Amino acid sequence: MDIREDDLFSLSPAASAALAAHFAGAARPCLRVFLSFLSDDGPRLELAAAEPEADDVSFSRDGWRIVVNRQLFQQAAPLAVDCGAQGFVIASSLDFSEAGGNCGGTCSH
Repeated sequence: MDIREDDLFSLSPAASAALAAHFAGAARPCLRVFLSFLSDDGPRLELAAAEPEADDVSFSRDGWRIVVNRQLFQQAAPLAVDCGAQGFVIASSLDFSEAGGNCGGTCSH
């Protein structure tokens, strides 16, 4: 059985509703799932408005267009975008448990 790329990406109803509320009254931008290293907790997948690029995989869910760099998608799939108390959460097959965090020199020892 072949697995299609569309079967490897989901956008929860909570995330779709949060996006609709955030962009209420504005045109819906294209959104990108990307690997960020800006969190104090270490690397994580994040979501931001961005233009699509030639090497992206593209998904349409609930009127939203979401893109992911093809190489990142191949490493991270399946991807599931959800929304919780702390904002958007993107679950993937990537394991960041050994990556550690970056406290920026302000951590107490």
